[in-house]
Amino acid sequence: MVHLLNHCESRWRQSVRLVVRIQGGGGMGNRVLLVRGGELPLTSGFGRAHNATIQRLESGLVSGWEIIQEVNHSMDDAGPLQRLRRRWFSHPRKVKKIAVITNPDLIHITDQEQAHLVPKKIFCPVVITVHDLFLLDPKIMKTDWGPIEIGNKNPGIVRGMDIRRLKRGLSRANMAICISKKTAEHLAQLMPNIPIEIVPNSVDVHNRDPRKNLRPRPELEPDSLHLLVIGSEDRRKAISFVLDVIGDLDSEIRQSIVVHKIGAESDSLAESRLKQHASKLRVRLRWHGKVEEEQLIALEQHADALLFPSAAEGFGLPVVEAMASGCPVLVNDLGAQNEHPPESNILPPFDILSWKEAIIKLNDERVTRDSNNRPIREDLILAASKYSPENVAILHSQAYSKALELKK
Repeated sequence: MVHLLNHCESRWRQSVRLVVRIQGGGGMGNRVLLVRGGELPLTSGFGRAHNATIQRLESGLVSGWEIIQEVNHSMDDAGPLQRLRRRWFSHPRKVKKIAVITNPDLIHITDQEQAHLVPKKIFCPVVITVHDLFLLDPKIMKTDWGPIEIGNKNPGIVRGMDIRRLKRGLSRANMAICISKKTAEHLAQLMPNIPIEIVPNSVDVHNRDPRKNLRPRPELEPDSLHLLVIGSEDRRKAISFVLDVIGDLDSEIRQSIVVHKIGAESDSLAESRLKQHASKLRVRLRWHGKVEEEQLIALEQHADALLFPSAAEGFGLPVVEAMASGCPVLVNDLGAQNEHPPESNILPPFDILSWKEAIIKLNDERVTRDSNNRPIREDLILAASKYSPENVAILHSQAYSKALELKK
């Protein structure tokens, strides 16, 4: 059981730390109580999305709404049994107590892994952001690259009990806010009685735009094709597929390519296997692991492309962030990453020939230009702009207002 709990540590840790956010400007609108579990870092997808939600609310972009308080906890070093007690008992009680004291107009739980925190018999509407349902509804996807497990088909006794709590909590919510069409479709099939609104993740397009905020070029070897892969070592992310594709190229092209692996959720054994696989295929792999935000943006602004062959995504945030940085992207034609870029950037899922041809084209473009600096993809910046905080905040406000109507 200890192993199972440690495996889910980043999402399971519970305590009762409260963080109070004070809105400027007098605050005459509706008040929302933001709730989550652990204070996840910005290097995690949930952490980035939660922070973006806070920024939209604190900046006043979400018309008519302000944060009354945020309830979360620090990522402490409590033991697995203590974390489980906090997750199942202490933190849910604390959330309801704070809700009664603060009397919010709405409670927003910002990720589905905390759906058990939905209070029973609460006076105000509760909405939950659903990023994906891979852990609540796992499956095996059959692909041309072989079977890929999406989620965990055998979670174990304790995690199985936890998932049942999450599903019951989700069913108590008044609304689910899904971050993509694909996630909304999945939830509608799994739990058809829950009202759904789509509010995508927002990205600070202005901050990433190289025409306005160009970062210094990182240390990238000249006369090389620099390709980014972003994500964990989970097979669903298909980073090994990228290595297979590049390893199948002619040696002259293969030797000119550098693959930059970025991602904080590193597993030492999986990392070792990927490095060995790259070495066997004679693919140049540079392992960055966890990087700071400024370093990530610099790589996106100056690399030749982001390769994103994931088998399944709740949203595909790295794709939109790279697009906002003017970086070319190549993605598998699978949800939800295929909802963002133009058709020319979407490739048949796990079709090695199509991926090889696309990479060869990138290399040809690099060879024919006189500079190591590739052109900025202004069309991709434009496509990413629909996910700006200003645009997403409109949908955010509408979703909250609809939740109020549903509770009446």
